[in-house]
Amino acid sequence: MTEQQTINIDSRKLFNLGSNLLAAGFIQQKPEEAKKLFKELKTGARVRAGELKAEKSGAIIPIKLELERSEYRGQFNYPNFELSLKSLLQKFETEVRKDKELKELRTLTNEANGGLLFNLPSGVQIGENINVLMMSVEPFDDCLVVRLMFMNPEQFQA
Repeated sequence: MTEQQTINIDSRKLFNLGSNLLAAGFIQQKPEEAKKLFKELKTGARVRAGELKAEKSGAIIPIKLELERSEYRGQFNYPNFELSLKSLLQKFETEVRKDKELKELRTLTNEANGGLLFNLPSGVQIGENINVLMMSVEPFDDCLVVRLMFMNPEQFQA
């Protein structure tokens, strides 16, 4: 994209986009394909995962998936990642069941770039380690990134 475009996407649509992308990439996929995607994300790469087409302008926006795991505790492997991801998707599903239209969807906005963090942390304990996974959607010049982020679990303790 050479010229700057502003495209507004409702947070509920971004939530659905991210949820569906994760389910398609990991749950509805053959296990070998899901593991392959995990391995790519584990390297820190942004993996192309689809595209959005703007209704009015027809502009095509690539969507990429990214994983931030610097706060992850314990052994980082596919089975542990899959447990965390399934827990997050279960939390999303529960949220949708409670509020079909997602009117009460809690988000935090990154003022610097307009990105949204969906404030639905999902914690999983594996052995002695607790890990908290969250999802954000952030705009970049050339794409929209759905980012899975492991957060420091201590910030969620009461």
